[in-house]
Amino acid sequence: MAKQYRDIEVNEFKDKLAAGRLTRREFNRTLSAAGLALTTYPLLSRRASAAEQAVVFIWGGYDVPEMYGKYVEKHGEMPKFSLYGDGNEAFQKVRAGFKPDVPYTCSPNVPRFRDAGLTQAIDTSRLSNWPDVFPALKTVPDVQFEGEQWWIPFDWGRTSITYRTDLVDWEGEDSWALLWDERYSGRLAVFDTVEETVFLTAIYAGVEPCNMDDQDLETVMALLREQMPLLRFYSTDETSIVQALGSGEIVAATTWDSGALQLRKEGVPVKFMTPKEGVFTWTCGLQLLKDPPNPDKAYDVIDAMLDPSVGEYVLSEFGFGHSNKRSFERVSDELLADLQLSRDPSDLLSSGVPYCNMKNKDKIIQMFQDVMAGY
Repeated sequence: MAKQYRDIEVNEFKDKLAAGRLTRREFNRTLSAAGLALTTYPLLSRRASAAEQAVVFIWGGYDVPEMYGKYVEKHGEMPKFSLYGDGNEAFQKVRAGFKPDVPYTCSPNVPRFRDAGLTQAIDTSRLSNWPDVFPALKTVPDVQFEGEQWWIPFDWGRTSITYRTDLVDWEGEDSWALLWDERYSGRLAVFDTVEETVFLTAIYAGVEPCNMDDQDLETVMALLREQMPLLRFYSTDETSIVQALGSGEIVAATTWDSGALQLRKEGVPVKFMTPKEGVFTWTCGLQLLKDPPNPDKAYDVIDAMLDPSVGEYVLSEFGFGHSNKRSFERVSDELLADLQLSRDPSDLLSSGVPYCNMKNKDKIIQMFQDVMAGY
């Protein structure tokens, strides 16, 4: 892929990894940028055990002990992990024969796995925390089929603009237009993926991101070509964006809720926008592989991740919402106000533009690569 990225050297990657500053989707994106191969990454040194543990296929940053306390209590050690960079990569690897017990994916990808015969319906009666999951998350589009649940919600949040309030002069309503503001040429950044940048550009352009026709695509690509020379860099990960915002190298960029939270914790004056054109929202969760190697432990993984103590960690450390409503009883009103979250995901989901799979995605990927290459 032709890229206009900030170079990420192997030593920098190692430093970030050792410092615990690679989170969520960033781990495998950084591997790719550093020229390293996808691999199964054992987070902890574990004693040898005859018992086979469940395998969780997930983003980096979600392979930490805080996510699996109840599982460890029951089985004495962590599940195993394999990490991926994006949803398409996860699907292709499972379709090619990789057999994790629990694949983690965002809700629009559920039909893709199901229709390919890779996953199965989940028996929610085996999940002690299921009654406490927000009803609005249980029934997001595409996750129920013929009355059965094929996906268990875990977290939810937003992609938007985080900007330095001390370095950006922005008046009026929040808007995606900030990412095209020529006053800040060379001091802006966006993610390098179709799922993030093309999607939000479609929102800004006023077209339906999931069903763009050729004219819509030309409109979106024209905006992206207009934006490209204004950017400091396209980023493979949120960590690079957060560091650049913190140093003042850039003044505005796309982040998830987590980026804004991290900067606030570091005392950096930032705002996380709610664009008038619509904020980009997402919900992600857990599937059950068809004929999983460890079916009972797969259910234990899912139930452990739904525990309200895990939700407290997700809210406090990542700034994302959690699917268990009891998680919100464990955090303060002040934290939620700082995160710009309510205690009910319905408020956010109904006010934003939910992530979905774009049709003609292969074509869109090639078009966006050409934009990044300067064509």
